[in-house]
Amino acid sequence: MPDSTPTLQDTALVRDFVDIPPGLEIDPMDVQRARLAQAVGGRFRKVAPGLYEIITHTLGDHTSGDRTA
Repeated sequence: MPDSTPTLQDTALVRDFVDIPPGLEIDPMDVQRARLAQAVGGRFRKVAPGLYEIITHTLGDHTSGDRTA
């Protein structure tokens, strides 16, 4: 069975594309979400293990902060 511990590259990718609050660890699903976000140009926010929010911006408005969908 392959080791499910994220590599240093995976960890860096997750830190770039998934907001993880203190107290939650990086897991393989975070790596999947980070790869998806990188592919489509988005971000995720991890709410709990296995539970994510998609972070979006309104069209043309990059100053009002993040909105969740």
